[in-house]
Amino acid sequence: MEIDIILNEFASPAEAAELSKLAESYGLRGVWSSSYGDGWDPFMSLSLAADRTSNIRLGPLAVSPYELHPLKMTNALHSLNELSNGRAMICVGGGGGVIQHMGKKSDRMVGHLRECLEIMTQVSADEDLNYNGEFYTTWGYKLKWVTQEKPQIYIASNHPQTMRLATKMADGLMTSDFCIPLMRQRIEEIHMELDAANRPRDSFRISNFWAWHIKEDVDASWAEARRELILRGYLGKQYFEPFLEEDELQFMLDHFDDFLEAWKQGSDQIKNVPDELVHKMISNISYVGGLDAIDQAIASLREFAAAGLTEIGLRVHDDPVAAIRLIGERVLPEL
Repeated sequence: MEIDIILNEFASPAEAAELSKLAESYGLRGVWSSSYGDGWDPFMSLSLAADRTSNIRLGPLAVSPYELHPLKMTNALHSLNELSNGRAMICVGGGGGVIQHMGKKSDRMVGHLRECLEIMTQVSADEDLNYNGEFYTTWGYKLKWVTQEKPQIYIASNHPQTMRLATKMADGLMTSDFCIPLMRQRIEEIHMELDAANRPRDSFRISNFWAWHIKEDVDASWAEARRELILRGYLGKQYFEPFLEEDELQFMLDHFDDFLEAWKQGSDQIKNVPDELVHKMISNISYVGGLDAIDQAIASLREFAAAGLTEIGLRVHDDPVAAIRLIGERVLPEL
C-alpha cells in the first residue's frame, strides 16, 4: 500500500510546491489539493508543484460537475497533466461543501457523475466529441494539444451506487473516513463488482481519506483532532456504528450542533459532550496522539493494506511540514 498526502484548502501554489517536493523526497505516491468553496483553486494550487517535482502524482480533491462543467474540468485536468508530464489525477465527487457555498443541491448525483465521466473518458486528441446528455453537452470537443497519457480519474465514493459507477467507468475510487471494518466490507463489494464486470482487480485503485493528527505535542494533536471532529464523515451514523454503542450514537446525533459549533469557532472545546465519548470517537476515526501513537498508526495502516487498499490519503492539518516528515521518516519505511 502506498501513501498520499492531502493538503488543506489554504495551501497556496508556492506552499503546495514546497510540500509536494518534501513528500516526493520521501517517496510518497501523491499529493491531493483539497477543493473547498472558500479555498485556493486546487488546480492552481498544484501548478507550481507540477513544474518543480518530477515523480509524485498531483490531483485536485474532490471536484464536482455541479461546480465545474465536465468540459472545463477535463481541460483543467489535462492542463495539469501536461505541466506535470503525465502525473495528474483527479477525484470527482458529488459536491459537498462547495455546492453548499453555491446554494445548490446534489440532485440525481449518479446521473451527473456518469455524464461527467463519459465526457472525461471519451474526449481525445484525434476526434471531435459531440456529446448530448441529459445534464451536459459538448460539441466539437477535441484536445488536440494533449501529448501525455490520460490522467488517473477517481470517484469520491462513500455509497454503493457511486461505488458501482466507479468500478465501471473510473480508474479508482476514494472513500472518506471509513474505519477498517467498513473498509473491509466495501472492498469486498468492490471486488465483487469488478469480478462481475470481468475487470482485473489490480486494474482498479482503492483509497481512503484518513485524518492524520499525530504530533510531538500531544495536547496540540488532541486539540486539532477535537476541532476537526465534525468533518469525520460529518458525524454520519454509518461511520461510527462499528465502534460506538447505540446510546453513544444517539447522543452524538443529538449533539451534532455542539460538534459543528466547535468547528465553526475553530475551538477544541466541544460543549455538552463528555470527553470520554469525544476521545473514543477520535481514536477510532483518525490518527491522534504523540510520537508514541505512531506504532499504533502503522499497525492500523497494515490492516488497511491487508483489507485491500492500494493507497491511503492522509489529511495533514496545522503543521503539514512536520506531519509529512513524520509520515515519510517513521511510517513509510515500515510499510
